[in-house]
Amino acid sequence: MPNPLQSPRSMSLGLLLARLPLGALFCIAGYRKLAVLGLAGFVSEHIKSVPRYMPPWFPKVFLNALPFAEMGLGALIILGLFTRLSGFLTSALLISFMMIMGIQDSTFPFHPNLLFLGNALLLFFAGAGSISIDSRLFGQKSGGFSKH
Repeated sequence: MPNPLQSPRSMSLGLLLARLPLGALFCIAGYRKLAVLGLAGFVSEHIKSVPRYMPPWFPKVFLNALPFAEMGLGALIILGLFTRLSGFLTSALLISFMMIMGIQDSTFPFHPNLLFLGNALLLFFAGAGSISIDSRLFGQKSGGFSKH
Protein backbone atom coordinates (compact mmCIF):
# COMPACT_ATOMS: atom_id res chain seq x y z
CA MET A 1 0.00 0.00 0.00
CA PRO A 2 1.56 3.33 -1.03
CA ASN A 3 2.26 5.92 1.61
CA PRO A 4 -0.14 8.88 1.06
CA LEU A 5 2.44 11.25 2.55
CA GLN A 6 4.87 10.46 -0.28
CA SER A 7 2.50 11.49 -3.04
CA PRO A 8 2.93 14.54 -5.26
CA ARG A 9 -0.29 15.97 -3.81
CA SER A 10 0.93 15.81 -0.22
CA MET A 11 4.29 17.29 -1.25
CA SER A 12 2.52 20.17 -3.00
CA LEU A 13 0.29 20.72 0.03
CA GLY A 14 3.36 20.75 2.26
CA LEU A 15 5.08 23.30 0.02
CA LEU A 16 1.94 25.47 0.06
CA LEU A 17 1.89 25.28 3.86
CA ALA A 18 5.57 26.30 3.89
CA ARG A 19 4.93 29.21 1.48
CA LEU A 20 1.94 30.81 3.17
CA PRO A 21 3.40 31.75 6.58
CA LEU A 22 6.75 32.86 5.15
CA GLY A 23 5.08 34.99 2.49
CA ALA A 24 2.63 36.46 4.99
CA LEU A 25 5.46 37.26 7.41
CA PHE A 26 7.36 39.15 4.73
CA CYS A 27 4.27 41.02 3.47
CA ILE A 28 3.34 42.09 6.99
CA ALA A 29 6.91 43.04 7.94
CA GLY A 30 7.28 45.26 4.86
CA TYR A 31 3.88 46.85 5.39
CA ARG A 32 4.58 47.54 9.08
CA LYS A 33 7.85 49.29 8.24
CA LEU A 34 5.92 51.71 6.03
CA ALA A 35 2.79 52.06 8.18
CA VAL A 36 4.43 52.45 11.59
CA LEU A 37 7.56 54.48 10.88
CA GLY A 38 7.11 55.65 7.32
CA LEU A 39 9.88 55.08 4.82
CA ALA A 40 12.02 58.06 5.90
CA GLY A 41 11.61 57.18 9.59
CA PHE A 42 12.51 53.54 8.98
CA VAL A 43 15.64 54.50 7.02
CA SER A 44 16.83 57.06 9.57
CA GLU A 45 16.21 54.69 12.49
CA HIS A 46 18.10 51.76 10.97
CA ILE A 47 20.88 53.38 8.94
CA LYS A 48 23.20 53.38 11.94
CA SER A 49 22.85 49.57 12.27
CA VAL A 50 24.43 48.85 8.89
CA PRO A 51 28.02 47.57 9.24
CA ARG A 52 30.79 50.00 8.33
CA TYR A 53 32.33 47.62 5.77
CA MET A 54 29.40 48.26 3.41
CA PRO A 55 30.00 50.82 0.65
CA PRO A 56 28.79 54.28 1.75
CA TRP A 57 25.97 54.42 -0.84
CA PHE A 58 24.59 50.97 -0.02
CA PRO A 59 22.73 51.43 3.31
CA LYS A 60 20.38 54.14 2.09
CA VAL A 61 19.53 52.28 -1.13
CA PHE A 62 19.06 48.97 0.70
CA LEU A 63 16.88 50.42 3.47
CA ASN A 64 14.73 52.42 1.04
CA ALA A 65 14.08 49.31 -1.05
CA LEU A 66 13.68 46.85 1.84
CA PRO A 67 9.97 47.32 2.73
CA PHE A 68 8.96 47.07 -0.92
CA ALA A 69 11.20 44.04 -1.50
CA GLU A 70 9.70 42.32 1.55
CA MET A 71 6.15 42.93 0.42
CA GLY A 72 6.87 41.95 -3.19
CA LEU A 73 8.78 38.79 -2.31
CA GLY A 74 6.14 37.85 0.25
CA ALA A 75 3.38 38.19 -2.33
CA LEU A 76 5.33 36.15 -4.90
CA ILE A 77 5.93 33.40 -2.35
CA ILE A 78 2.27 33.27 -1.30
CA LEU A 79 1.15 33.07 -4.93
CA GLY A 80 3.84 30.59 -5.84
CA LEU A 81 5.08 32.80 -8.67
CA PHE A 82 8.81 32.69 -9.52
CA THR A 83 9.14 30.74 -6.29
CA ARG A 84 12.71 29.53 -6.69
CA LEU A 85 13.95 33.05 -7.44
CA SER A 86 11.82 34.46 -4.61
CA GLY A 87 13.16 31.81 -2.23
CA PHE A 88 16.72 32.70 -3.20
CA LEU A 89 16.20 36.47 -2.79
CA THR A 90 14.35 35.95 0.50
CA SER A 91 17.27 33.82 1.71
CA ALA A 92 19.67 36.61 0.76
CA LEU A 93 17.56 39.15 2.67
CA LEU A 94 17.45 36.92 5.75
CA ILE A 95 21.22 36.45 5.64
CA SER A 96 21.65 40.22 5.39
CA PHE A 97 19.36 40.69 8.41
CA MET A 98 21.47 38.25 10.41
CA MET A 99 24.68 40.00 9.30
CA ILE A 100 23.32 43.36 10.41
CA MET A 101 21.41 42.39 13.57
CA GLY A 102 23.33 39.26 14.56
CA ILE A 103 21.90 36.19 16.26
CA GLN A 104 23.52 36.52 19.70
CA ASP A 105 20.44 36.00 21.83
CA SER A 106 19.77 32.97 24.01
CA THR A 107 17.54 31.25 21.45
CA PHE A 108 20.49 30.61 19.06
CA PRO A 109 19.71 27.29 17.46
CA PHE A 110 16.07 28.29 17.07
CA HIS A 111 16.53 31.94 16.18
CA PRO A 112 13.52 32.97 14.07
CA ASN A 113 15.64 34.21 11.17
CA LEU A 114 17.42 30.84 10.97
CA LEU A 115 14.06 29.07 10.85
CA PHE A 116 12.78 31.45 8.17
CA LEU A 117 16.03 30.94 6.24
CA GLY A 118 15.48 27.18 6.27
CA ASN A 119 11.97 27.69 4.93
CA ALA A 120 13.16 30.08 2.20
CA LEU A 121 15.91 27.65 1.18
CA LEU A 122 13.34 24.85 1.01
CA LEU A 123 11.36 26.92 -1.49
CA PHE A 124 14.51 27.75 -3.44
CA PHE A 125 15.51 24.11 -3.80
CA ALA A 126 12.06 22.47 -4.03
CA GLY A 127 10.02 25.06 -5.88
CA ALA A 128 6.36 25.86 -5.26
CA GLY A 129 4.68 22.53 -5.96
CA SER A 130 1.57 22.06 -8.06
CA ILE A 131 -0.63 24.37 -5.96
CA SER A 132 0.94 27.50 -7.41
CA ILE A 133 0.97 29.90 -10.30
CA ASP A 134 4.38 28.51 -11.28
CA SER A 135 2.71 25.16 -11.89
CA ARG A 136 0.06 26.72 -14.11
CA LEU A 137 2.49 28.88 -16.08
CA PHE A 138 5.50 26.61 -16.31
CA GLY A 139 4.00 23.15 -15.87
CA GLN A 140 5.69 22.18 -12.62
CA LYS A 141 3.86 19.14 -11.35
CA SER A 142 5.54 18.62 -7.99
CA GLY A 143 8.08 20.07 -5.61
CA GLY A 144 11.66 19.48 -6.68
CA PHE A 145 12.10 16.10 -5.03
CA SER A 146 12.09 12.87 -6.95
CA LYS A 147 12.64 9.22 -6.17
CA HIS A 148 15.72 7.91 -7.96
